[in-house]
Amino acid sequence: MNDNKLSLEFLKPDKCSFSFNPNGFLVLSVDGENKGRVKLIRSYPYSLTDEYICVHDIEDNEIGIIRDLKELDKISLDYAVKELQNRYYCPTITSVKNIKERMGHFYFDVIIDGKEKSFTVRDITRNLRSTSENALLIFDMDGNRYIIPDQEKIEQKSRRLLEPYLY
Repeated sequence: MNDNKLSLEFLKPDKCSFSFNPNGFLVLSVDGENKGRVKLIRSYPYSLTDEYICVHDIEDNEIGIIRDLKELDKISLDYAVKELQNRYYCPTITSVKNIKERMGHFYFDVIIDGKEKSFTVRDITRNLRSTSENALLIFDMDGNRYIIPDQEKIEQKSRRLLEPYLY
């Protein structure tokens, strides 16, 4: 008999309670039982941002899935949303001013929230990703993420600078 069966456990929102411990880490209680520190992972990070949220313990074991965060009580919802905003922080690039390549590293000069920002991308073929929603995700060498929500709506000069790297 095979014991490696795939099983999904959906957590009941009325039985879940999120809070932050004194050190600022998210913790979960299910039916009054403290599950300790947890991390939240979006199953669909760009399309269903508040649905099908995986809850893992700090050893990366899955505790369960929350179908829709909006079903949580207001306090737990606020804590979960804050945690996800921190985990998935992704500033929007409104303009690409320049991209230079030196020794396999790509140096981006962009505009985010009206301010100039520079970052470095290593292995550009792996760290520029188009999504099915026509967004472009860019991951820098420090693990930060940036997004261009719609490649067609960004200015033409920015598109021309990006096009050689989009395959």
